Amino acid sequence: MKFKTILAAVALVAAGSASATVLNFDGLTEMMYGDGFALADSMTYSGLNLTYVESGFQVTLNAPNADAGAAHIGDGTYEPQTYNWHDGMENGAGSFVTLSRVGGGKFDLKGFDYYTDASDVSADGTWVGSIQDAGTWTTALTGITALRLSSGAFNQIDNVDVEAAASAVPLPGTLALMLGGLAAGGLARRRRG
Repeated sequence: MKFKTILAAVALVAAGSASATVLNFDGLTEMMYGDGFALADSMTYSGLNLTYVESGFQVTLNAPNADAGAAHIGDGTYEPQTYNWHDGMENGAGSFVTLSRVGGGKFDLKGFDYYTDASDVSADGTWVGSIQDAGTWTTALTGITALRLSSGAFNQIDNVDVEAAASAVPLPGTLALMLGGLAAGGLARRRRG
């Protein structure tokens, strides 16, 4: 086995696999979910939190001040197949939305489209900016575990471009064992040939 082949194999293992996806909420076809309306198959309701799952990511409406069972997304004033929610009287003051990976883990955020009267954006508890009116968030965030959007009177996000963070490079000891195994395999093959 040639040294270049060994290095290529090590590079493939070390790189890990990250796959990009765009959350487009195409599974949301009705105008309302929650607050007595049926939930989509990809949604769950737990207490005052309404969670939508798509492509290994989850978007959760956290509505701590909503009346029990009243938290909901969607409204006739918004386009279907987006993730939209109201604050204030409908979901209660202090509502917010989080984006995270199903089961936890780090991810990279490349951007998303939005329409909001005002929302603060934070990543892992650190404020990273504010959004208002209609636009596209283009500030890339890497290696985060949670994105949080505060709520204003109206809020809508779509086309959320995310990617699971690449796996970590193996520890030096693991890498040495892997190289040793590949070298031993190459020697055994050379002796047979």
